[in-house]
Amino acid sequence: MLFDNPDAMLICAFKRDNALCEPDPDATAPRQYDCRPGCGNAVRTDTHARQLLARADEIDQLAASTPGPLGKRLRINANKLRATADTHDATAQPAEAIA
Repeated sequence: MLFDNPDAMLICAFKRDNALCEPDPDATAPRQYDCRPGCGNAVRTDTHARQLLARADEIDQLAASTPGPLGKRLRINANKLRATADTHDATAQPAEAIA
């Protein structure tokens, strides 16, 4: 079963045994607010990758007016989002190729 998670900018192809969100043993859905990077259930579309890049740009704008360590942390976060989008772009396959 697929679960859209717009906050995490991904779709969860939920399989309890693979889930990094640590769902309860009888769970039939992921813990939507506990999505974790690297989960094998996560699937991103090209739209999700574009959203990641847009969010990274927003964070960079915020970082530009944020001093010190907090600004640095924001830029690191933006770079992680860009890296995730870049990984998607480098590894994306059309649905027909994986069906």
